[in-house]
Amino acid sequence: MSEYLDIDLAWGGFYACISAGESEVSIIRLLDFNRDAYHTALFDETFEEIPRADTVEALSPFIGHVPMDAKGLINNETMVLISRKPLTLDCLEGYMYYLEEFEVPEDEREELMNSLIAFSKDDPLRLRLYLSNDELQIEERD
Repeated sequence: MSEYLDIDLAWGGFYACISAGESEVSIIRLLDFNRDAYHTALFDETFEEIPRADTVEALSPFIGHVPMDAKGLINNETMVLISRKPLTLDCLEGYMYYLEEFEVPEDEREELMNSLIAFSKDDPLRLRLYLSNDELQIEERD
């Protein structure tokens, strides 16, 4: 396992993930990211090698929303941005149900949803993630 992860972070991005000690490539789509958690859509399909953009964009999520501990990203030996597409209301539906269950007010959910859709139109952020004293550190890379 690496001590850090370099990632081109894109809201709405499709990522090929290879966990430490694994050989299969799994696919996630990033819905949201912050220091504490990242929120993804998961795909059931696995691949022997990193698939092409048109292949992953044609997939349908197996699970529309999964919150994950952001520190867990460091467990990926490889996390490659394959493709990115702007998020839509439909892509975020599961995430919005999740927030509703945690009683996040509707106006805050709507504001977040609009922000995520806007972020997904921006260029990816070039980041390096690493742990220091069990806290996730995030730095911009050149």
